[in-house]
Amino acid sequence: MRQWSFEVDGAPPKKDDIHFSCEPQGFAGSCLVGAHEIQPGKKYLQRLLLDGPFSLKSPGIYHIRAKMEQAIKREGSNQLPANLSVESEFDLTLRVPREGELEAAYRPFLNDLNDPDFEIRYFAATAIAQHPPMFVESALTKIVDNPGTTIANIVIASIVGLGRLATPGARTKLIQMSSAGSEEFRQPAIAALGGIGNPADCEAMLDIASKNQLYTQGEAYIFAARLCRERAVPVVTGLLANADNQLSIYLATALGNTSARSAMAPLIDLLGHSDKFVRRAADESLATLTHRHSQYGVATVESAEKSHLEWSNWFAANAETAILYDTSQCAEPKPLQ
Repeated sequence: MRQWSFEVDGAPPKKDDIHFSCEPQGFAGSCLVGAHEIQPGKKYLQRLLLDGPFSLKSPGIYHIRAKMEQAIKREGSNQLPANLSVESEFDLTLRVPREGELEAAYRPFLNDLNDPDFEIRYFAATAIAQHPPMFVESALTKIVDNPGTTIANIVIASIVGLGRLATPGARTKLIQMSSAGSEEFRQPAIAALGGIGNPADCEAMLDIASKNQLYTQGEAYIFAARLCRERAVPVVTGLLANADNQLSIYLATALGNTSARSAMAPLIDLLGHSDKFVRRAADESLATLTHRHSQYGVATVESAEKSHLEWSNWFAANAETAILYDTSQCAEPKPLQ
C-alpha cells in the first residue's frame, strides 16, 4: 500500500469539506493499492495529484512537504516486505495564467479522458475536478451524461468537479442526477449539490429527499436543511411522527443544520425518544445550534429525562434571546446555565 500525504506551509484550509454536525470528524487519506515491479536499474514514475486539507487557489510561493510509506519486497523472497519512508520537500509557485495558457495546460488532461488505460483516465478526471475552470464543464457533463461508458470512480470524480464549478448548468445536471438513476451516483450528486449551498436549490433538494430512501434520503434532508434553513423545519418535523429510528437520526441531524429557532422545541422533544441514538443525534444538534450541553447527557432514559427538563427550562428562559450557530461555527459546548 502506498499512501502519500502533503503538508503545505502558508496555505489556508480547504473550505469544501462538509460536516453534518459539530462532532469531531475523522480524516481519511487517499491511497493506491497494488504492486509494481521495478527491474534492476530501472525507474517507476508516477504522477501525483497534490491534494489534502489545504487550498491552493491564490498566487504565491508555497513550500510543500510530501511523505509516503512504501512497502518493498524482492521478487521470489519469502521475507516480509520492508517499509520504506519517503520524504520530499519542494516549492511550488502559483501565478495568474496568461491568455490561453490555462487552456493549454488542461488540454493534455482533457485528451487523457479518452485514454484506454483506466488509471490515466481516472487521474485526468480527478485532476480536472480539483479546481475546474469554466471551459471544462462540457467535458465533465459528457462523462456524467454517459455513466455506463466509463468506470464509476471517473463519473464520481466528474460529479465532484461539477459541484466545484457550481454554475447554473452544473447545478441543473446535479439535480437531475440526484433524482434518478443509480444510487451509486445519486449520493455523490446530492453531496455536490448540497456543498454548493445555493438557497435557490432548496425546493429541489426537498423534492430529491422525498424521492430517495434510507441513507440517501437522510443525507438529502440534511442538505435540504442547510439550503432551506427555517423553511425546512416544518417539513422535517412533519416526518418525525412516522419515521423509523434510522430516519429519525437523520432528521434530528437535519434540524441541527437549519440554524433555526423553530428547530429547538422539536429537538428538545427528541431527547425523550426511546432510541438512544436518536437522543444522541438530538443532543448533538442542540449543541451545534447553541454551543451548550446538559450536564446529564442522554445515555440512559433516566439521564435523558433530566436532560430534557434542563433543556426545557433553559429554552423557556432563552427562547427569544439565545444566539444560534451552524456547523461552520463549531465550538466546545458550555454547560446550560
